[in-house]
Amino acid sequence: MTKKVVQIIEEQISAWKHSNSLARSRASVKKMYPVITISREFGARGAALAAHLGINIGFKVWDKDLLQAIAKELGGGMRTIEVLDERRQQTVEDTVSGFLMNIPTNMNYLRSLTRVIKTIEEYGNSIIVGRGANYICKNPKSLHVRVVCPLNKRIAEYAGKMNLSQPETKEIIERKDREREDFVNQNFHKNLNTPTDYDLIINSDRFTIDQMASIIVQAYEKKTGMKVAVHG
Repeated sequence: MTKKVVQIIEEQISAWKHSNSLARSRASVKKMYPVITISREFGARGAALAAHLGINIGFKVWDKDLLQAIAKELGGGMRTIEVLDERRQQTVEDTVSGFLMNIPTNMNYLRSLTRVIKTIEEYGNSIIVGRGANYICKNPKSLHVRVVCPLNKRIAEYAGKMNLSQPETKEIIERKDREREDFVNQNFHKNLNTPTDYDLIINSDRFTIDQMASIIVQAYEKKTGMKVAVHG
């Protein structure tokens, strides 16, 4: 019997509160802040931005932790969930594989993903990275951000970071971008690159991480009408 999703989220948030002094101070206020979702092109520094922003405003960042919560609910290992995460799999192949091998399928993954993200949205005070979260969250006060960057800039930075050739890096980045686009198209029937699906689109080639975080905070306060305490 798998744990209820609410219990899983409560455990995750409880662990976070114990390890994060900013979260403890935020929890004592008992104020619910709408979530921020961050969609990103691969290599555009969206995950790094989310981590930096989370520290600055005391929000819990759900990235790999989101996969851990889903893995616990489905009773599968992290490796299986990572294979399903933001990737497209044909429905027939997916269903047959699930029955034959008794593993979580893409359909189960999507149901669990939706439940987990909706629960996180109810708790608030969080930043959700990727996974089509902006299409799942329904609170009109939630802020939806997309981080983009020119392909040549992403190739140069990722190639240097991973010590890869530029042709290898270009192939990896384009494949990752396609997987994310296919995931959103198949599961939400949306085009990931539609500008009007976001409140804010930021080109990370033009701004530092700190500047992007500041822009998001300003947009968040304008949309929600709520002030956030910025630390650091």
